[in-house]
Amino acid sequence: MCPRIKFKLKFIVVTLDGPTSLNLTRSPTFGVRRMRIFVNEFSGHPFQIQLSRELARRGHEVQHVYFAGNTLTPKGAVAGKESANITITGMNIGGAFVKHSPLKRRAADIEYGKVVSEAVRKFHPDAVLSSNMPPDGQKFLIQESKRQDAQFVYWLQDIYGLAVRFFFERRAKMLANVGGSYYEHVEKTLLQQSDHVVCISNDFVDYVKRWGIDPRKIHMIENWAPLDEVLPFPKDNAWARENHVADKFCFMYSGTLGMKHRPELLLRLAQHLEETREAILIVNSAGVGADWLREQTKDLSPDAFRLQQFQPYDRLSEVLGAADVLITLLDSDAGMFAVPSKALAYLCAGRAMLMAAPEENQATKVVRAANAGWVVSPDSPADFVSAGRKLISSHDQRIWFGKQARAYAETHFDVVPIADHFLNLLEKSVPAIQQAREHVALPA
Repeated sequence: MCPRIKFKLKFIVVTLDGPTSLNLTRSPTFGVRRMRIFVNEFSGHPFQIQLSRELARRGHEVQHVYFAGNTLTPKGAVAGKESANITITGMNIGGAFVKHSPLKRRAADIEYGKVVSEAVRKFHPDAVLSSNMPPDGQKFLIQESKRQDAQFVYWLQDIYGLAVRFFFERRAKMLANVGGSYYEHVEKTLLQQSDHVVCISNDFVDYVKRWGIDPRKIHMIENWAPLDEVLPFPKDNAWARENHVADKFCFMYSGTLGMKHRPELLLRLAQHLEETREAILIVNSAGVGADWLREQTKDLSPDAFRLQQFQPYDRLSEVLGAADVLITLLDSDAGMFAVPSKALAYLCAGRAMLMAAPEENQATKVVRAANAGWVVSPDSPADFVSAGRKLISSHDQRIWFGKQARAYAETHFDVVPIADHFLNLLEKSVPAIQQAREHVALPA
Protein backbone atom coordinates (compact mmCIF):
# COMPACT_ATOMS: atom_id res chain seq x y z
CA MET A 1 0.00 0.00 0.00
CA CYS A 2 1.37 3.41 -0.94
CA PRO A 3 2.04 5.76 2.01
CA ARG A 4 -0.20 8.81 2.35
CA ILE A 5 1.72 12.05 2.39
CA LYS A 6 0.33 15.06 4.20
CA PHE A 7 1.13 18.39 2.59
CA LYS A 8 -0.06 21.96 2.68
CA LEU A 9 -1.02 23.82 -0.49
CA LYS A 10 -1.37 27.53 -1.00
CA PHE A 11 -2.04 28.98 -4.45
CA ILE A 12 -2.41 32.61 -5.43
CA VAL A 13 -2.86 33.79 -8.99
CA VAL A 14 -1.71 37.35 -9.62
CA THR A 15 -3.73 39.19 -12.26
CA LEU A 16 -3.95 42.83 -13.33
CA ASP A 17 -6.81 43.19 -10.84
CA GLY A 18 -4.86 41.71 -7.92
CA PRO A 19 -4.84 38.31 -6.19
CA THR A 20 -7.51 35.82 -7.24
CA SER A 21 -8.42 32.65 -5.38
CA LEU A 22 -8.81 29.28 -7.13
CA ASN A 23 -11.77 26.93 -7.03
CA LEU A 24 -10.39 23.56 -5.96
CA THR A 25 -13.83 21.92 -5.89
CA ARG A 26 -14.67 22.77 -9.48
CA SER A 27 -11.11 22.14 -10.66
CA PRO A 28 -10.24 18.92 -8.87
CA THR A 29 -7.22 18.10 -10.98
CA PHE A 30 -5.40 21.24 -9.81
CA GLY A 31 -4.10 21.60 -6.26
CA VAL A 32 -6.22 19.02 -4.45
CA ARG A 33 -4.91 15.46 -4.18
CA ARG A 34 -7.14 13.11 -6.11
CA MET A 35 -8.92 10.70 -3.83
CA ARG A 36 -9.34 7.00 -4.47
CA ILE A 37 -13.02 6.34 -3.80
CA PHE A 38 -14.59 2.89 -3.64
CA VAL A 39 -18.39 2.84 -4.09
CA ASN A 40 -20.30 -0.33 -3.22
CA GLU A 41 -23.97 -0.29 -4.24
CA PHE A 42 -25.58 -3.64 -3.55
CA SER A 43 -28.60 -3.14 -5.82
CA GLY A 44 -27.08 -1.49 -8.91
CA HIS A 45 -29.43 1.50 -8.82
CA PRO A 46 -28.99 4.32 -11.36
CA PHE A 47 -28.37 7.34 -9.16
CA GLN A 48 -25.45 5.85 -7.24
CA ILE A 49 -23.80 5.01 -10.54
CA GLN A 50 -24.37 8.59 -11.68
CA LEU A 51 -22.66 9.85 -8.52
CA SER A 52 -19.62 7.65 -9.17
CA ARG A 53 -19.33 8.98 -12.71
CA GLU A 54 -19.56 12.56 -11.44
CA LEU A 55 -16.81 11.93 -8.87
CA ALA A 56 -14.65 10.45 -11.63
CA ARG A 57 -15.40 13.43 -13.89
CA ARG A 58 -13.88 15.64 -11.23
CA GLY A 59 -10.64 13.72 -11.36
CA HIS A 60 -11.00 11.23 -8.51
CA GLU A 61 -10.13 7.57 -9.01
CA VAL A 62 -13.36 5.63 -8.59
CA GLN A 63 -14.12 1.94 -8.45
CA HIS A 64 -17.88 1.24 -8.43
CA VAL A 65 -19.18 -2.26 -7.71
CA TYR A 66 -22.65 -3.77 -7.48
CA PHE A 67 -24.10 -7.24 -6.92
CA ALA A 68 -24.73 -8.60 -10.42
CA GLY A 69 -26.19 -11.77 -8.91
CA ASN A 70 -29.10 -9.87 -7.40
CA THR A 71 -31.56 -10.12 -10.28
CA LEU A 72 -34.56 -9.02 -8.20
CA THR A 73 -33.77 -5.32 -8.55
CA PRO A 74 -33.50 -3.45 -11.86
CA LYS A 75 -30.05 -2.14 -12.75
CA GLY A 76 -29.06 1.30 -13.96
CA ALA A 77 -26.55 2.24 -16.68
CA VAL A 78 -23.87 -0.19 -15.54
CA ALA A 79 -22.29 -0.33 -18.99
CA GLY A 80 -21.09 2.66 -20.92
CA LYS A 81 -18.11 4.52 -22.26
CA GLU A 82 -16.14 5.28 -19.11
CA SER A 83 -13.29 7.68 -18.46
CA ALA A 84 -9.87 6.33 -17.61
CA ASN A 85 -10.30 6.88 -13.87
CA ILE A 86 -13.47 4.84 -13.22
CA THR A 87 -14.35 1.18 -13.38
CA ILE A 88 -17.87 -0.24 -12.88
CA THR A 89 -17.93 -3.93 -12.05
CA GLY A 90 -20.71 -6.40 -11.37
CA MET A 91 -19.62 -8.71 -8.55
CA ASN A 92 -20.75 -12.31 -8.19
CA ILE A 93 -20.72 -15.01 -5.54
CA GLY A 94 -20.36 -18.75 -5.86
CA GLY A 95 -24.02 -19.70 -5.45
CA ALA A 96 -27.42 -18.32 -6.36
CA PHE A 97 -28.89 -15.34 -4.53
CA VAL A 98 -32.12 -16.40 -2.80
CA LYS A 99 -33.54 -13.21 -1.34
CA HIS A 100 -36.51 -14.56 0.58
CA SER A 101 -34.92 -17.56 2.29
CA PRO A 102 -33.47 -16.11 5.53
CA LEU A 103 -30.62 -18.61 5.94
CA LYS A 104 -29.60 -18.68 2.28
CA ARG A 105 -29.94 -14.90 2.07
CA ARG A 106 -27.68 -14.39 5.08
CA ALA A 107 -25.07 -16.77 3.63
CA ALA A 108 -25.15 -14.90 0.30
CA ASP A 109 -24.83 -11.51 2.02
CA ILE A 110 -21.79 -12.71 3.97
CA GLU A 111 -20.16 -14.12 0.84
CA TYR A 112 -20.82 -10.91 -1.08
CA GLY A 113 -19.34 -8.89 1.79
CA LYS A 114 -16.15 -10.95 1.62
CA VAL A 115 -15.93 -10.59 -2.18
CA VAL A 116 -16.30 -6.81 -1.99
CA SER A 117 -13.85 -6.56 0.91
CA GLU A 118 -11.23 -8.29 -1.23
CA ALA A 119 -11.86 -5.73 -3.97
CA VAL A 120 -11.37 -2.95 -1.41
CA ARG A 121 -8.10 -4.52 -0.30
CA LYS A 122 -6.79 -4.52 -3.86
CA PHE A 123 -7.95 -0.94 -4.59
CA HIS A 124 -6.40 0.76 -1.52
CA PRO A 125 -9.05 3.52 -1.28
CA ASP A 126 -9.03 6.75 0.68
CA ALA A 127 -12.78 6.43 1.18
CA VAL A 128 -15.47 3.76 0.89
CA LEU A 129 -19.14 4.57 0.26
CA SER A 130 -21.49 1.63 0.80
CA SER A 131 -25.17 1.77 -0.11
CA ASN A 132 -28.00 -0.79 0.23
CA MET A 133 -25.53 -3.21 1.78
CA PRO A 134 -27.06 -5.78 4.16
CA PRO A 135 -25.44 -5.65 7.63
CA ASP A 136 -24.14 -9.23 7.41
CA GLY A 137 -21.96 -8.16 4.49
CA GLN A 138 -21.37 -4.59 5.63
CA LYS A 139 -19.35 -5.65 8.67
CA PHE A 140 -16.64 -7.16 6.44
CA LEU A 141 -16.48 -3.98 4.41
CA ILE A 142 -16.06 -1.78 7.49
CA GLN A 143 -13.34 -4.05 8.84
CA GLU A 144 -11.39 -3.91 5.57
CA SER A 145 -11.84 -0.14 5.32
CA LYS A 146 -10.29 0.27 8.75
CA ARG A 147 -7.38 -1.99 7.76
CA GLN A 148 -6.86 0.24 4.71
CA ASP A 149 -7.11 3.40 6.85
CA ALA A 150 -9.97 4.51 4.58
CA GLN A 151 -12.91 6.67 5.58
CA PHE A 152 -16.12 4.62 5.67
CA VAL A 153 -19.47 6.16 4.70
CA TYR A 154 -22.56 4.15 5.64
CA TRP A 155 -25.15 5.30 3.06
CA LEU A 156 -28.32 4.28 4.87
CA GLN A 157 -31.04 3.42 2.35
CA ASP A 158 -33.18 1.21 4.62
CA ILE A 159 -33.48 0.58 8.35
CA TYR A 160 -32.63 -3.10 8.09
CA GLY A 161 -33.75 -4.20 11.54
CA LEU A 162 -37.23 -2.78 10.98
CA ALA A 163 -37.36 -4.45 7.56
CA VAL A 164 -36.53 -7.82 9.17
CA ARG A 165 -39.30 -7.33 11.73
CA PHE A 166 -41.73 -6.53 8.90
CA PHE A 167 -40.70 -9.65 6.97
CA PHE A 168 -41.02 -12.04 9.89
CA GLU A 169 -44.31 -10.54 11.09
CA ARG A 170 -45.81 -11.82 7.86
CA ARG A 171 -43.97 -15.14 7.56
CA ALA A 172 -42.84 -16.39 10.96
CA LYS A 173 -44.21 -14.10 13.66
CA MET A 174 -42.35 -15.85 16.47
CA LEU A 175 -39.05 -14.79 14.91
CA ALA A 176 -39.98 -11.14 14.38
CA ASN A 177 -38.77 -9.84 17.72
CA VAL A 178 -35.64 -12.00 17.83
CA GLY A 179 -34.59 -11.28 14.24
CA GLY A 180 -35.48 -7.60 14.44
CA SER A 181 -33.60 -7.08 17.72
CA TYR A 182 -30.53 -8.91 16.43
CA TYR A 183 -30.26 -6.85 13.25
CA GLU A 184 -31.02 -3.60 15.03
CA HIS A 185 -28.06 -4.35 17.32
CA VAL A 186 -25.81 -5.23 14.39
CA GLU A 187 -26.86 -2.16 12.39
CA LYS A 188 -26.41 0.15 15.38
CA THR A 189 -22.90 -1.23 15.99
CA LEU A 190 -21.91 -0.77 12.34
CA LEU A 191 -23.22 2.80 12.28
CA GLN A 192 -21.18 3.57 15.38
CA GLN A 193 -18.07 2.17 13.70
CA SER A 194 -18.61 4.25 10.53
CA ASP A 195 -16.89 7.58 9.98
CA HIS A 196 -19.99 9.09 8.35
CA VAL A 197 -23.64 8.13 8.09
CA VAL A 198 -25.63 9.47 5.13
CA CYS A 199 -29.40 9.31 5.74
CA ILE A 200 -31.91 9.76 2.93
CA SER A 201 -34.67 11.33 5.05
CA ASN A 202 -35.08 13.31 8.24
CA ASP A 203 -36.98 10.35 9.68
CA PHE A 204 -33.85 8.23 9.25
CA VAL A 205 -31.78 10.97 10.90
CA ASP A 206 -34.09 10.98 13.93
CA TYR A 207 -34.00 7.20 14.11
CA VAL A 208 -30.22 6.85 14.17
CA LYS A 209 -29.91 9.71 16.63
CA ARG A 210 -32.15 7.77 18.99
CA TRP A 211 -29.62 4.96 18.69
CA GLY A 212 -26.99 7.29 20.12
CA ILE A 213 -25.02 7.79 16.91
CA ASP A 214 -22.79 10.88 17.12
CA PRO A 215 -24.82 13.69 15.44
CA ARG A 216 -21.63 15.22 14.06
CA LYS A 217 -21.18 12.34 11.64
CA ILE A 218 -24.81 12.17 10.49
CA HIS A 219 -25.61 13.80 7.14
CA MET A 220 -28.95 14.06 5.35
CA ILE A 221 -28.77 13.77 1.55
CA GLU A 222 -32.02 12.89 -0.19
CA ASN A 223 -32.07 10.37 -3.02
CA TRP A 224 -32.54 11.52 -6.59
CA ALA A 225 -32.78 10.14 -10.13
CA PRO A 226 -30.59 10.88 -13.18
CA LEU A 227 -32.20 13.72 -15.12
CA ASP A 228 -30.28 12.99 -18.30
CA GLU A 229 -31.10 9.26 -18.29
CA VAL A 230 -34.85 9.41 -17.61
CA LEU A 231 -36.47 11.95 -19.93
CA PRO A 232 -40.10 12.85 -20.69
CA PHE A 233 -41.08 10.91 -23.81
CA PRO A 234 -44.24 11.16 -25.92
CA LYS A 235 -46.81 8.49 -25.19
CA ASP A 236 -46.76 7.35 -28.80
CA ASN A 237 -43.23 5.96 -28.83
CA ALA A 238 -41.59 2.76 -30.07
CA TRP A 239 -42.00 0.82 -26.80
CA ALA A 240 -45.63 1.88 -26.51
CA ARG A 241 -46.35 0.67 -30.05
CA GLU A 242 -44.51 -2.61 -29.47
CA ASN A 243 -46.63 -3.20 -26.38
CA HIS A 244 -49.90 -2.01 -27.99
CA VAL A 245 -50.57 0.85 -25.56
CA ALA A 246 -49.79 3.88 -27.72
CA ASP A 247 -53.50 4.57 -28.14
CA LYS A 248 -54.75 3.06 -24.88
CA PHE A 249 -54.88 4.51 -21.37
CA CYS A 250 -52.12 2.85 -19.38
CA PHE A 251 -51.40 2.56 -15.67
CA MET A 252 -47.89 1.33 -14.98
CA TYR A 253 -45.87 0.01 -12.06
CA SER A 254 -42.17 -0.38 -12.82
CA GLY A 255 -39.63 -1.70 -10.31
CA THR A 256 -39.16 -4.26 -7.58
CA LEU A 257 -42.41 -5.63 -6.14
CA GLY A 258 -42.15 -7.14 -2.69
CA MET A 259 -44.93 -7.74 -0.19
CA LYS A 260 -44.10 -4.38 1.44
CA HIS A 261 -45.30 -2.80 -1.83
CA ARG A 262 -48.87 -4.03 -1.34
CA PRO A 263 -49.35 -5.99 -4.60
CA GLU A 264 -52.98 -6.61 -3.59
CA LEU A 265 -53.70 -3.00 -4.57
CA LEU A 266 -52.53 -3.74 -8.09
CA LEU A 267 -54.74 -6.81 -8.08
CA ARG A 268 -57.78 -4.74 -7.13
CA LEU A 269 -57.07 -2.23 -9.88
CA ALA A 270 -56.50 -5.01 -12.42
CA GLN A 271 -59.80 -6.66 -11.47
CA HIS A 272 -61.59 -3.33 -11.90
CA LEU A 273 -60.04 -2.83 -15.33
CA GLU A 274 -61.02 -6.37 -16.27
CA GLU A 275 -64.63 -5.37 -15.69
CA THR A 276 -64.57 -1.95 -17.34
CA ARG A 277 -61.86 -2.34 -20.05
CA GLU A 278 -61.33 1.42 -19.78
CA ALA A 279 -57.55 1.08 -19.40
CA ILE A 280 -54.72 -1.41 -18.98
CA LEU A 281 -52.38 -1.97 -16.05
CA ILE A 282 -48.82 -3.00 -16.93
CA VAL A 283 -46.45 -4.18 -14.21
CA ASN A 284 -42.75 -4.48 -15.13
CA SER A 285 -41.30 -6.24 -12.12
CA ALA A 286 -39.80 -9.18 -10.27
CA GLY A 287 -39.82 -10.32 -6.66
CA VAL A 288 -42.04 -12.22 -4.28
CA GLY A 289 -44.86 -9.70 -4.76
CA ALA A 290 -44.68 -10.14 -8.52
CA ASP A 291 -44.79 -13.92 -8.10
CA TRP A 292 -47.90 -13.59 -5.93
CA LEU A 293 -49.53 -11.21 -8.39
CA ARG A 294 -48.83 -13.53 -11.32
CA GLU A 295 -50.70 -16.34 -9.61
CA GLN A 296 -53.64 -14.12 -8.64
CA THR A 297 -54.10 -12.62 -12.11
CA LYS A 298 -53.66 -15.70 -14.30
CA ASP A 299 -57.30 -15.57 -15.41
CA LEU A 300 -57.31 -11.87 -16.32
CA SER A 301 -57.28 -10.70 -19.92
CA PRO A 302 -54.00 -9.27 -21.28
CA ASP A 303 -56.12 -6.36 -22.50
CA ALA A 304 -56.66 -5.38 -18.85
CA PHE A 305 -53.51 -6.56 -17.11
CA ARG A 306 -49.98 -7.55 -18.08
CA LEU A 307 -47.09 -8.64 -15.86
CA GLN A 308 -43.70 -8.40 -17.57
CA GLN A 309 -40.03 -8.66 -16.66
CA PHE A 310 -37.86 -5.64 -15.92
CA GLN A 311 -37.42 -3.65 -19.11
CA PRO A 312 -33.98 -2.59 -20.44
CA TYR A 313 -32.69 0.48 -18.62
CA ASP A 314 -31.67 2.18 -21.85
CA ARG A 315 -35.37 2.17 -22.83
CA LEU A 316 -36.71 3.38 -19.48
CA SER A 317 -37.73 6.79 -20.83
CA GLU A 318 -39.83 5.10 -23.51
CA VAL A 319 -41.30 2.64 -21.02
CA LEU A 320 -42.38 5.28 -18.51
CA GLY A 321 -43.45 7.59 -21.31
CA ALA A 322 -45.93 4.96 -22.51
CA ALA A 323 -47.83 5.34 -19.24
CA ASP A 324 -50.54 7.86 -18.53
CA VAL A 325 -50.25 7.26 -14.77
CA LEU A 326 -47.29 5.81 -12.85
CA ILE A 327 -47.94 3.90 -9.62
CA THR A 328 -45.94 3.81 -6.36
CA LEU A 329 -46.91 1.56 -3.45
CA LEU A 330 -45.70 1.09 0.12
CA ASP A 331 -47.25 -0.67 3.10
CA SER A 332 -48.25 1.44 6.11
CA ASP A 333 -45.86 -0.51 8.34
CA ALA A 334 -42.95 -0.04 5.91
CA GLY A 335 -43.00 3.75 5.92
CA MET A 336 -40.38 4.04 8.66
CA PHE A 337 -37.72 1.83 7.09
CA ALA A 338 -38.04 2.23 3.29
CA VAL A 339 -38.29 5.02 0.72
CA PRO A 340 -39.33 3.79 -2.76
CA SER A 341 -36.83 5.35 -5.15
CA LYS A 342 -38.93 4.45 -8.21
CA ALA A 343 -41.03 7.54 -7.43
CA LEU A 344 -38.00 9.73 -8.18
CA ALA A 345 -37.52 8.21 -11.63
CA TYR A 346 -41.23 8.77 -12.22
CA LEU A 347 -40.75 12.48 -11.50
CA CYS A 348 -38.05 12.64 -14.18
CA ALA A 349 -40.39 10.96 -16.67
CA GLY A 350 -42.92 13.78 -16.30
CA ARG A 351 -46.01 11.66 -15.74
CA ALA A 352 -48.89 11.91 -13.28
CA MET A 353 -48.47 9.67 -10.25
CA LEU A 354 -50.85 7.57 -8.20
CA MET A 355 -49.29 6.73 -4.85
CA ALA A 356 -50.55 4.55 -2.03
CA ALA A 357 -48.15 5.10 0.86
CA PRO A 358 -48.11 6.33 4.47
CA GLU A 359 -48.18 10.09 4.91
CA GLU A 360 -44.95 10.21 6.93
CA ASN A 361 -42.86 8.51 4.25
CA GLN A 362 -40.23 10.61 2.49
CA ALA A 363 -41.49 9.63 -0.98
CA THR A 364 -44.99 10.80 -0.07
CA LYS A 365 -43.61 14.12 1.10
CA VAL A 366 -41.71 14.55 -2.18
CA VAL A 367 -44.72 13.73 -4.37
CA ARG A 368 -46.87 16.16 -2.41
CA ALA A 369 -44.21 18.87 -2.52
CA ALA A 370 -43.88 18.38 -6.27
CA ASN A 371 -47.67 18.44 -6.87
CA ALA A 372 -47.01 15.40 -9.03
CA GLY A 373 -50.10 13.29 -8.34
CA TRP A 374 -52.59 11.94 -5.84
CA VAL A 375 -51.69 10.08 -2.66
CA VAL A 376 -54.08 7.70 -0.89
CA SER A 377 -53.79 5.40 2.09
CA PRO A 378 -52.35 1.96 1.28
CA ASP A 379 -54.97 0.55 3.65
CA SER A 380 -57.87 1.55 1.41
CA PRO A 381 -58.07 -0.43 -1.85
CA ALA A 382 -61.36 1.31 -2.64
CA ASP A 383 -59.73 4.74 -2.47
CA PHE A 384 -56.85 3.51 -4.61
CA VAL A 385 -59.17 2.30 -7.37
CA SER A 386 -61.32 5.43 -7.07
CA ALA A 387 -58.30 7.71 -7.47
CA GLY A 388 -57.26 5.72 -10.54
CA ARG A 389 -60.70 6.14 -12.09
CA LYS A 390 -60.61 9.90 -11.46
CA LEU A 391 -57.23 10.16 -13.15
CA ILE A 392 -58.58 8.43 -16.25
CA SER A 393 -61.20 11.15 -16.66
CA SER A 394 -58.94 14.07 -15.64
CA HIS A 395 -56.83 14.75 -18.73
CA ASP A 396 -55.82 18.33 -17.89
CA GLN A 397 -55.04 17.38 -14.29
CA ARG A 398 -52.74 14.58 -15.45
CA ILE A 399 -50.87 16.87 -17.82
CA TRP A 400 -50.39 19.42 -15.03
CA PHE A 401 -49.17 16.75 -12.63
CA GLY A 402 -46.65 15.57 -15.22
CA LYS A 403 -45.26 19.04 -15.84
CA GLN A 404 -44.98 19.69 -12.11
CA ALA A 405 -43.19 16.36 -11.66
CA ARG A 406 -40.48 17.11 -14.21
CA ALA A 407 -40.08 20.68 -12.95
CA TYR A 408 -39.46 19.37 -9.43
CA ALA A 409 -36.89 16.89 -10.69
CA GLU A 410 -35.04 19.54 -12.66
CA THR A 411 -34.89 21.75 -9.58
CA HIS A 412 -33.76 19.09 -7.10
CA PHE A 413 -31.88 16.36 -8.97
CA ASP A 414 -28.80 18.17 -10.30
CA VAL A 415 -25.95 15.77 -9.52
CA VAL A 416 -23.32 18.54 -9.24
CA PRO A 417 -24.42 19.99 -5.86
CA ILE A 418 -25.26 16.47 -4.67
CA ALA A 419 -21.69 15.36 -5.40
CA ASP A 420 -20.49 18.48 -3.60
CA HIS A 421 -22.24 17.26 -0.44
CA PHE A 422 -20.54 13.87 -0.62
CA LEU A 423 -17.12 15.35 -1.34
CA ASN A 424 -17.45 17.90 1.44
CA LEU A 425 -17.98 15.23 4.06
CA LEU A 426 -15.11 13.14 2.66
CA GLU A 427 -12.66 16.00 2.32
CA LYS A 428 -13.09 16.98 5.96
CA SER A 429 -11.26 13.77 6.78
CA VAL A 430 -8.47 14.09 4.22
CA PRO A 431 -5.80 16.28 5.88
CA ALA A 432 -4.11 17.50 2.69
CA ILE A 433 -7.37 18.77 1.23
CA GLN A 434 -8.56 20.23 4.52
CA GLN A 435 -5.32 22.15 4.96
CA ALA A 436 -5.40 23.39 1.37
CA ARG A 437 -8.91 24.76 1.85
CA GLU A 438 -7.76 26.81 4.82
CA HIS A 439 -5.68 28.87 2.42
CA VAL A 440 -7.70 28.80 -0.78
CA ALA A 441 -11.13 30.43 -1.09
CA LEU A 442 -13.77 28.93 -3.36
CA PRO A 443 -15.04 31.36 -6.06
CA ALA A 444 -18.22 30.90 -8.09
